[in-house]
Amino acid sequence: MTQTSLFCLVFATTRVVAALQTEQDGSTSHKTLRNGVVMPTIAAGTGGYDNQNQQGKVLRNGLVMPTMSAGTWQYDDGEAEASVQAALTSGFRHIDTAYDYGNQAGVSKGLAAGAAAAKLARKDIFITTKVPGCGINGVDPKDCEGSTLSYLQKDYALLNSSYDLQGHVDLVLLHFPPCLVGKDGMALCNANKKISCTECDAIKAQWSAAVKAYEKGLFSAIGVSNYCTQCLQCLKDFKTQPMVNQFQLHVGMGPDPQGFLAMNAARGIVSQAYSPIGSGGHGSSDILSGPLTTKIAKAHNKSTAQVALKYLVQLNAAVVTKSSSPEHLKQDVELFDWSLTRRDMKELAAATFASDDTPSFECDNPSSAAAMA
Repeated sequence: MTQTSLFCLVFATTRVVAALQTEQDGSTSHKTLRNGVVMPTIAAGTGGYDNQNQQGKVLRNGLVMPTMSAGTWQYDDGEAEASVQAALTSGFRHIDTAYDYGNQAGVSKGLAAGAAAAKLARKDIFITTKVPGCGINGVDPKDCEGSTLSYLQKDYALLNSSYDLQGHVDLVLLHFPPCLVGKDGMALCNANKKISCTECDAIKAQWSAAVKAYEKGLFSAIGVSNYCTQCLQCLKDFKTQPMVNQFQLHVGMGPDPQGFLAMNAARGIVSQAYSPIGSGGHGSSDILSGPLTTKIAKAHNKSTAQVALKYLVQLNAAVVTKSSSPEHLKQDVELFDWSLTRRDMKELAAATFASDDTPSFECDNPSSAAAMA
């Protein structure tokens, strides 16, 4: 490792450790975007836009992404519609979806209904979507760039079908690294995590498509999901770099599994956690009813789910959560007028009951040091 690389590793790791040792509360309640739109940084459920404890993540282009988002994975159209409407009326101002969830039409209806019910303008709602990696779910491996551009346009059209996006989606992510090993290759790519990030040409082609859509204004920000160091290295020569990397992160995986937090911080990329309560988003019993989270929740008069979400927020990560319950959705954004203690954070970070879970299901960083390569 060079002296420069060692410095970067120490600096980025220090930032992550500092997140474990401090209680972080934001001081910005809104951000003026480059198009003049005033963007709230977090849900009104925390006490309104004047609440100085509201938090958002400033992306490298100056756009502010609300920290908490309501996800729509595994919902059909009807469930997605109801969930999105409930999220917006419960205080969420950030909705997370994906083309390959197959429910974009329902999400669009939920956006329209929720915006009307909560009296929200387009500028009040941040929308994140994703398109599949090259070779996955129909993205043509023989034309990664052209096919990705087509999917980006299809995605926009579906989200715009019932709700007026007013010309842009706030953020789009490349959902996975490429998988170019045949019809049934996704399982093989998942099983052999050394395959996807060797496809640098496909990664570059997909990112080129995202950059073109971004430069045309169809998306206000662009990023990736499930990308490890080797994948990110393929993009090092692009002027426009990823702004967000969404990956699995929750209590029980250790303080910084495979160095993903440090990896992103060193590159100026915002970390966003999916499956924040474990078990692939279904909820881990260790998190929802285990002795550690139960003890900490009781001390703060909060739910165990709130403790799990607050832990990620204090690690300086954005979070994608999910619920069909309005009560739970409201609790999920009531995170910014209280803090976990340093002892709480250290105990939660030390938990390893989910150490077999990995940040990405398509690639691995072999070590924290490798994350900084």
